[in-house]
Formats: sequence, structure tokens, C-alpha cells
Amino acid sequence: MLALAAGALAATGVIHFGGATITRVDTLPPVDKAPRLALGTPVRLAEAERILPMREDTINLLYLREGKPRAVLTVFREGSGILDKLVYTTTKLRRVRVNGAPGLYVPDVHVVDFLYGGGPRLSQPTLLWVKDNLTYRLEARDALALASGG
Repeated sequence: MLALAAGALAATGVIHFGGATITRVDTLPPVDKAPRLALGTPVRLAEAERILPMREDTINLLYLREGKPRAVLTVFREGSGILDKLVYTTTKLRRVRVNGAPGLYVPDVHVVDFLYGGGPRLSQPTLLWVKDNLTYRLEARDALALASGG
């Protein structure tokens, strides 16, 4: 169950949330779009790791609907500082609760950089939440609906 908390976060500055750091910027740097996944086509492990970088303390899960990618869920240890996000200063970040756990919703396209590989790329709207010393990151156009069971 997802419950929205009142208010938006400060319009400027840096926010540390679980294992993620979110920085507000006036202009996003030029980056590649997220790589396309060729589902159903066998790929070597190196290619899969390029698309969804892997690390011992991190897992990535791909959610499909009708055979097409709909969302990516990444789970990593809180405080591991392995994720940077750059958002526009005008982006209205929202505090939320996901099954009672504190969360943060980034409603717009932004830059995400997994510091362990893959390089920065554009990201769809993303929901972050922290529970039991783990940071969860759900990237999907409809992340809020997915988190609330939709």
C-alpha cells in the first residue's frame, strides 16, 4: 500500500536517501538514453551487465507485461552510496510511504548513474523507498501505481 505524505521537498540542494544521492541541477548533462532490451534474444553475460550493471550486494529485476519491459526494480544495501540521481531544480520530489516504509518519488525523467558501472543514462520516473536496511528503486512510467498494486 502506498500513502502520499504531505508536502514537497526543498527546491534546491542535495538529498541523501538510503543508498541514493539526489542532486538538483538547472540543466541535465547530455547522456545516452536507457539501452533497449532485446527480449527473447540470447545475450552474453557481459552484454546483460552493460544494460543492467551487477554487483554482489545489488539485484536488478525486470518486470514484463505482455513480453515488454514495464519496470526495473533494483535493491541494494542502504548507505552503500552506489546511486546518484540528477534532477531539475523544478522537479517536484514527493515524500511517500510504501507499505509503511519511507519513500521518495521522482516524477520526471532524470539522470541516473550507478556508480559501479554502466555510466549515466536517462531514467523514467522512479520511486525509492527504504526498508530493513535495503534501498529499493522502482523505475517505471507508472511507478506509483505499480507500488500500490496497480
